[in-house]
Amino acid sequence: MDFQPTVSGEYFAAVAESYDRLQPILSPPYSKGLEMMVDLVPFDPNDTFKFVELGCGTAEPTARVLERFPNATGTCMDREPEMLSLARKKLEMHSRRVVVGETDMVNCEIPGCDLAISAKAIHHVNPDDLPALFARIAGALSPGGCFILFDAMSMGPAPGVKVSMQSSRFRQLHFQRAVASGEATRAEIDARMDFKRKMKAAGKDVEYGHASEDLIRTMDQAGFDEVSVVWRMFSDTILLAFTPDAVRSG
Repeated sequence: MDFQPTVSGEYFAAVAESYDRLQPILSPPYSKGLEMMVDLVPFDPNDTFKFVELGCGTAEPTARVLERFPNATGTCMDREPEMLSLARKKLEMHSRRVVVGETDMVNCEIPGCDLAISAKAIHHVNPDDLPALFARIAGALSPGGCFILFDAMSMGPAPGVKVSMQSSRFRQLHFQRAVASGEATRAEIDARMDFKRKMKAAGKDVEYGHASEDLIRTMDQAGFDEVSVVWRMFSDTILLAFTPDAVRSG
């Protein structure tokens, strides 16, 4: 179970095998955020609809949507082949209902869909690329289509010392419980966090500190009719957006 990466490879290539197991431990709101995403899908269980997941990684959100909605069909895409290899294995039982594609969501063609989702990927997208990306998502969605975005982002005033300390304390308690339950070892948690710091220092795991206000403004300008924050836990936030019900004239 020990995680012993080297600094030589790309970040996601190195962490792919342990990502699904360690991500809910390293990011305490992660599991609840994924659960909320699926609960927010605006369809009934037996509805037929098409969806796209952008920056899918190991495609955990796609797997959950396909399990909850047996008549849904999807496309999930990511640029990291190691993550996609795990995604294909995970989605094998749903292979007739999903297409897995290796492509960069920043400039890929997005197929027409009724629902678009993205989890923990947008923070890797340069702010300069967001207007075009959101416009392509809005353009791919059907009238009244839905976009669910789950990611870390700032909101309002920056956290003060006490809030930051409590956030750190909460995370450490989460680590301790995971170690006590046997879900992970302290050594692999520390190794993963140290590896991430080294990758960031080397410019191989670039993250942009998007603000929810900026994302909402950009999505409004890109053609979405409604965009709102619907869930938040520390910095992890879900934005729920809809395209207009019909093309407006005049």
